[in-house]
Amino acid sequence: MEPNYPLHLPDFYIGDPAPAYRDLRRNSPVHWTSANGGFWGITRYEDIKFIGSRPHLFSSAKGVLMPDGKPRTADPRPMLITTDPPRHNALRKLISKGFTPRHVNAMEPDIRAIVRGVLDSAEAGVELEYAEGLVAKVPVRIIADLLGAPAEDWEQFRAWSDASVGSADPGITLTSQEAFGALTTYFRRLIELREQRRANDLISILMDAEVDGESLSHDELMSFLHLLLVAGNETTRNLIALGTIALVDHPEQLRMLVEDPSLIPSAVEEMLRYVSPVTHMTRWATEDVELRGRSIREGQAVVLLYGAANRDEDVFGDTAEQFDVTRRPNPHLAFGTGEHACLGLSLARLEARVFFEEFLARFDRVELTGEVLRMRSTMVPGVRTMHVRLGAASGKAPVR
Repeated sequence: MEPNYPLHLPDFYIGDPAPAYRDLRRNSPVHWTSANGGFWGITRYEDIKFIGSRPHLFSSAKGVLMPDGKPRTADPRPMLITTDPPRHNALRKLISKGFTPRHVNAMEPDIRAIVRGVLDSAEAGVELEYAEGLVAKVPVRIIADLLGAPAEDWEQFRAWSDASVGSADPGITLTSQEAFGALTTYFRRLIELREQRRANDLISILMDAEVDGESLSHDELMSFLHLLLVAGNETTRNLIALGTIALVDHPEQLRMLVEDPSLIPSAVEEMLRYVSPVTHMTRWATEDVELRGRSIREGQAVVLLYGAANRDEDVFGDTAEQFDVTRRPNPHLAFGTGEHACLGLSLARLEARVFFEEFLARFDRVELTGEVLRMRSTMVPGVRTMHVRLGAASGKAPVR
């Protein structure tokens, strides 16, 4: 009998989907779910790479979120994430002007200063709320600073970002539409200010970006700013919080990082693989396609389950289900694959590396003191509440 899992529900992702993923990889790697209008769940690494590298067969234009059963048409907004080639390639070239290695590397001192400022509020031996009270402050401040938004707006940014991805969560009072409207008004004001006078920020860089005589339109810039706030904030925050839980669950791995901080970059890669902060992206078949003996029909949705692919035994071997901070090579798909691989992956890696360098230089023990509550989202089921008690590291200086 074919497996039956509720891939369309947030509760599936905030539990432990690993056993279900393992079953699906073995017994139904291209799996039909009839809920929400029907879609195919893709769980094998090789198949996700195949789909992600063929935008002519599997389009992003109808949206990348979990199918909801409503009729889908092409997204009228010129968003990088829902644009197919050749326009996608042109947009990506323009936007990448703001994420060159030189620009990203130059951000490290500011990122380190933000992380240190946040960690200054944490005290060893005292119970604190880690997810919202500590971790969530880091990426949203970095993104807001990157955009040139004043510090007094940082917390408002966080509320809008939460509402954009977690509208199914009972702790969020704004609807995603309300958050989108508020962000649109706010970004419009920032753009108007930069039109009057450029500044040393990402908005100014993107406004001046030009490739082959072409620049970003106002709508394209606005759409990317929306994407950056949500993707750059929620995914990195989820990575750090869930990565910390992985360290708590594997104290021997935490000890290795405390004793040898040079392992932190590979630990970040393993966190990305093991927790898969973005659970999926959706594509839409542009014609009939056969995959592993299953017939995917034109117009049907295929949901690329990155968390399943990142535990694929054919790629990661007998230790695919284990958390190993020394894992090399680690060709995970946490940042997606193909045309739509995450544009900000270098920035996300930098933020996570700097956070754990600074955090583990101050605290060498993390103890959960209560239940971990997750955000009800199918795409980014982050940590909403996580109470911890930290143990102070003895006499170690932060990594420079």
